[in-house]
Amino acid sequence: MNACHGSDSPSSSARELEFFFPSSGPSRRNTAVFQDCTCCVIKPHAVKSGIAGKVISGITDAGFEVTAIEMFHMQKANAEEFYEVYKGVVQEYNGMVAELTSGPCIALEVRAQDAPKTFREMAGPADPEIARHLRPRTLRALFGTDKVCNAVHCTDLPEDGLL
Repeated sequence: MNACHGSDSPSSSARELEFFFPSSGPSRRNTAVFQDCTCCVIKPHAVKSGIAGKVISGITDAGFEVTAIEMFHMQKANAEEFYEVYKGVVQEYNGMVAELTSGPCIALEVRAQDAPKTFREMAGPADPEIARHLRPRTLRALFGTDKVCNAVHCTDLPEDGLL
C-alpha cells in the first residue's frame, strides 16, 4: 500500500523506466486517436506551479477523454511556428513564445463530440480576468494569471488537433 516507488540503483531505474516507458518496439505505441479531438497544451507556468494535475482533473471531470499525453520542452523556433497565427495580431505574441519555451509543457489529445468547440468553451476566454467574470468555472478562470500565463492553449479548428 505504498504511495510511490523509488528505484534502489541506477541499473534498476533504467530497467524500470524501460519497462513502463519502452524506447522502442510494439509496446511503444501512440495512444492518440486523431478523431473528434483537439489539442490542449498545459503551459509551463502551470506545470512549474504544480497545478497540471488539477487542470487534467478539471478536463476529465468535465467529461472530456484524454487519449494521449506527453511532456516536452518547446524550442523557440517551434513555439514561433506554433503561435504564427498570432504574430502581428496580438501584442502578447513575444510573451506567449517566451512562456511556451520557459519550461516543460504538457500536450494532451482531448476527445469529445465537437471537441474543438466544446473544449474551447471549457478553456474559457484567453484573458483569465475576463474569464473569472464571465465564465468563472473555466480552466483559465481557475488556473490562469494573465493573458500570457493563462494555464492552457487549445486549438480551435478540427484539423488543428491532427497537427
